[in-house]
Amino acid sequence: MLRLRTTYTLVLISVLLSTTLLAQTPTPTSLTNDTLQLNEVVVRGYATNRRLLETAASVGLLTSRDLQQRFGTPTPIPALNTLPGVRADERSPGSYRISIRGSAIRSPFGVRNIKAYWNELPLTDAGGNTPLNALDVRTLGRIEVIKGPSGSLYGAGTGGTVLFSGLSVPDKKSHVELSTLGGSYGLFGNGVTAQTGDGKTALSLSYNHLQSNGYRDNSGLVRDNLTLSGSVSVSEKQTLSVLGLYSDLHYQTPGGLTDAQFGANPQAARPATRTLPGSVQQQAGIYQKYGYLGLSHEYRWSDRIQNTTAIYGTTTDFANPFITNYQKTADQGLGGRTVTQIRLPNGPLPTTFTVGAELLRTFSVIRNFGNRAGVPDTIQTDEELTARQTTLFAQAETQLPAHFRLTAGVSRNDVRYGFTRFPIRAAGAIPAELLTRTFTPVWLPRVALLRTFGDRVSAFASISTGYSAPSRDEIRPSAGGFNTTLNPERGTSYEVGLRGSAWQNRLQVSVSAYQFGLRETIVRRSNAAGAEFFVNAGRTNQRGLETQISYDLRGKAFDVRVWNNLTLTDFRYRDYQQGSTDLSNNRIPGVAPVTNVTGVDLRTNAGLYGYVTYQFLNPFYLNDANTATADPTRLLQATLGYRHALGKIVTLDVYASGDNLLDQTYSLGYDINAFGGRYYNAAPARNFVGGVRLSVSW
Repeated sequence: MLRLRTTYTLVLISVLLSTTLLAQTPTPTSLTNDTLQLNEVVVRGYATNRRLLETAASVGLLTSRDLQQRFGTPTPIPALNTLPGVRADERSPGSYRISIRGSAIRSPFGVRNIKAYWNELPLTDAGGNTPLNALDVRTLGRIEVIKGPSGSLYGAGTGGTVLFSGLSVPDKKSHVELSTLGGSYGLFGNGVTAQTGDGKTALSLSYNHLQSNGYRDNSGLVRDNLTLSGSVSVSEKQTLSVLGLYSDLHYQTPGGLTDAQFGANPQAARPATRTLPGSVQQQAGIYQKYGYLGLSHEYRWSDRIQNTTAIYGTTTDFANPFITNYQKTADQGLGGRTVTQIRLPNGPLPTTFTVGAELLRTFSVIRNFGNRAGVPDTIQTDEELTARQTTLFAQAETQLPAHFRLTAGVSRNDVRYGFTRFPIRAAGAIPAELLTRTFTPVWLPRVALLRTFGDRVSAFASISTGYSAPSRDEIRPSAGGFNTTLNPERGTSYEVGLRGSAWQNRLQVSVSAYQFGLRETIVRRSNAAGAEFFVNAGRTNQRGLETQISYDLRGKAFDVRVWNNLTLTDFRYRDYQQGSTDLSNNRIPGVAPVTNVTGVDLRTNAGLYGYVTYQFLNPFYLNDANTATADPTRLLQATLGYRHALGKIVTLDVYASGDNLLDQTYSLGYDINAFGGRYYNAAPARNFVGGVRLSVSW
């Protein structure tokens, strides 16, 4: 408690000191429009559509500059890792995992325990999985990350919420961009994006290809993405929008290495043992074809009342040759979300009400076969699983006297599973039986209070509750069976925060401190074959401090931004008994106590731009027993580019980028609690990429 009190005291002192900044007058910045400015940037989190300065929550923001230019390789992972409180992994190319304030301790692979949306269209399915690797970063214009439980408006999930937006479409213009890139380890990619807008209609169509041989043995990648997004104003009151995604992805999975194997040859794939074959022999990998079609309709009854209703459908064809088996899965998903906002601006307490509902359903056919060197063999299991999530929510945001704003919301969440295993042999077979798992519906409240101090400083405090039922791949893990004893996570988060700017908006500061108590924490285990299963680990206590600070140096011919993002954590188990061993007070594995990211951004009027990013992660534990420790991570990345207009309609952008410039041997994703100590998945050594973008606008 002493550390937490110290943290809160520091935040309070910062609030008091920042009030001295109020006498200064901000001036417009010459940085590009996608640069983060607390006084100007509007965020969508919690449906408020307010300036970041006026948002009573911790929200991380990535702009098109962060996603498209800062790093050379087209993946969202390095950009997400610049945000305090967020950690993204890529154990092998194409295998993504996101942790928001430690939420990935239960995710051996995939993106779980968060909710994700493209505008109002849900991307997270009813089974709790988010297909992040089906998106291409070259089609994204913006990412918002709401950190901490946000169930009062977005439903189940204790980690946070990720809001995606596509590339902005030029108004009353047409635009075509061609791109190509190449780099180390056989990296090659190209793409084309066509956009047009006429004031009432906006349409964007993109095709992107990426391939790589990979740094490690058996770590190749081939991915093709097609993205369609658009909107049309049917009338002054109605707007229709569409999102279509198709992804054809194949990546190989080299598998985890022990410490000795990692030290001897980090490029090696998981070798064979006396009892099990290796990753190369079994051609371990992922084959995934994913399709998504969503439609949304916005209707504005008046300037005070509007509704947005979205529906979507998905299909997934998934195959995973693994060390011990070959899994094939077919998913069909359906769902929708409706949100109505009612604004009452003229009363003594101006208030905005938000009410709505969300329904998600996913049906999966899952079959396991033997794996004969990458070819499915005799069938082992034949199963069907149905997942359903229902969320009802309501929120009120009220402007109070003395520059206070109160936000109060609540949601009701209902999660259900149905599981059927069919007999695979005629003689002596057990008849098929439907097993169900229905979790008691829960109410998730949230209350937040914010006060602004002039136009440049604000402080907030919030209390929010989180709830996360087991995901589909946790209740039916790769180890097999239907887990009827795994319980949902439930917790409460307390948070305070401060944002402010000074010196004509050149200095910008954001600080937040939180304490999150979680019950029935879900953690990952694995057996000798590497197949995972999950257990509840009692309570955890998660404390953290996150800071962002930046300073702009502005000249007549250039702009330079120097920034630093710091994350401090103290995440520990409470009341955790593993067999006869008491692990209470042990640190939660996979969460670095210190993550420090520093960068320098350069823009010149002549078209030259450059970005330097340095990341440092303090050593952290890799298992619950706290007996295995990761090495510190020191990662230096840099990009240098030149963007120049060739006439009135053509623009050329040429860039070169380097990753891991210090040539560190490190892992960009650990297998937490891996059996036999196979924790390590080596990231590429020093590598480079170069590319060209050619755009035409008329």
